[in-house]
Amino acid sequence: MRIFVLTTGRSGSTTFAEACTHIEGMTSGHETHAGMIKGRLEYPDNHIESDNRLVWFLGTLDQMYDDENTFYVHLTRDAEKIALSYRDRWQGAICVARHFYHGILMCRRKPDMESALDTCRLLVDTVHDNVTFFLSRRQNWATVRMESLEEDFFKFMDAAGVQGDRDKILGALRTVKSGNKYARKKKGLLYKLRSLYSSRFLR
Repeated sequence: MRIFVLTTGRSGSTTFAEACTHIEGMTSGHETHAGMIKGRLEYPDNHIESDNRLVWFLGTLDQMYDDENTFYVHLTRDAEKIALSYRDRWQGAICVARHFYHGILMCRRKPDMESALDTCRLLVDTVHDNVTFFLSRRQNWATVRMESLEEDFFKFMDAAGVQGDRDKILGALRTVKSGNKYARKKKGLLYKLRSLYSSRFLR
């Protein structure tokens, strides 16, 4: 069986993947195919993959993996918190929200802060709607919300029929990890300067 975690990003996917390392008989990875082109969606059996880019390949996932041996997790978080998180990391070397603004929405001008936030909100809503539609004709999936992470994680395990060390899983879930280097530096001078003059960094 393969388990795919579908998410907008900025919703605890790193923490989720870490907790999944304690599920028996399954490997777990976070963005393990980052940078790949060929074989981008070829994952081994008995593997759990958490990668927010999977939402852009839903049609191919449907073709490659039959429902009988595949399980999906819709990992969610408060939409406004996700949008704000993306806006805060807009200036990163790789930022899906910025590329959504310039590449998908075809906006040429450098955005102001409000336009950037509106873009992030639209990205979050679009991904959520696409995932909801993709899962609407399936039964092999579960929702895990960051606001009730521990409870929902164990409901997901039960629904997927997997077992694991629940004490270690709880420990992992209670150690929130972030892939946002700016979020990890919130107490530093650089982060404060970026927050104060963030509009200078938008592009």
